[in-house]
Amino acid sequence: MIKSQVAKFASYNRIIAFLVFYNLLFVGLKRLLLAITQFKDAFTALKLLMPASTTNTSNPVTIAKNKEFLDLIDQVVSLANRAYLFAFDSGSQTLLVTFKVEVSYFKLLTEAEQILLAQNILLALNANSVALIAGYDITAPELTALGAAIIHAQDQIAAPSSVIGNNKTANTDIETAFLLVDEKVHLLEKAILGRFKTGAFANVTLVGNFENAIKLRESVKHTALITTFTNILGEVIEGASVEIALDTETKKAISNISGIAEIEEFVGGTYNVTYAAKGYISQVIPTKFMLGVTTTTAIVLLKTV
Repeated sequence: MIKSQVAKFASYNRIIAFLVFYNLLFVGLKRLLLAITQFKDAFTALKLLMPASTTNTSNPVTIAKNKEFLDLIDQVVSLANRAYLFAFDSGSQTLLVTFKVEVSYFKLLTEAEQILLAQNILLALNANSVALIAGYDITAPELTALGAAIIHAQDQIAAPSSVIGNNKTANTDIETAFLLVDEKVHLLEKAILGRFKTGAFANVTLVGNFENAIKLRESVKHTALITTFTNILGEVIEGASVEIALDTETKKAISNISGIAEIEEFVGGTYNVTYAAKGYISQVIPTKFMLGVTTTTAIVLLKTV
């Protein structure tokens, strides 16, 4: 795939994650549910056209992707094991099932299914974060890190297909499939924004998360950071700040109404990144930035007492 296609493919994966997160709000909305089904069908058809040759595990890009998924699985299992104790203490059979997960479970799943499983566990963790942080040796930065790991792994699904080869017929089919998915995304956008952007059912958080999902993030020549701020309820935080302490200066950005802050054009390296907002506990997370790569983080801030 060319760069624009890689960016689109990653966006499609984020849309899938968005749809899973908000699925209960879409129940009974017939035309919206049809738009969702049509998008998923078109995306599935596109994935079936991806060349088998791109699964070669010796490919450096594939190796990097595998590491993203291994890191994600490690974080999920570590947090789930500790949260299982909370499920046991609280007597919740639902949470016992949710948090009963081992590394071997992931090996039986496709990459997309691994991400969906991780997302479901993160939802349960965030829903019970106050109790988990207070008494089960889980920290807010760990929850934030898991959210970021999910996003990184999600975007990496497209990476091995960045080179397609010389089969012009296959390339034409893939280009046509992308156009079809784009058409379905456009219709999905109309359905979601038409329902939730204004009017009686307006949902600023949902709209912000959807717009973040469909935003294309092509690889650029400079290093960049895109951060989405939410609280433990999943509500976006406007006016939060992200600061990168570079070797010679500090770069800062403020989140918009969708909870998104962007810092662009700085030299790659490992730096301390500070995430903060008025009334919330700040977090400082050392982060490695690769030259020419846009890093995406999802930050969950806890309110101060």
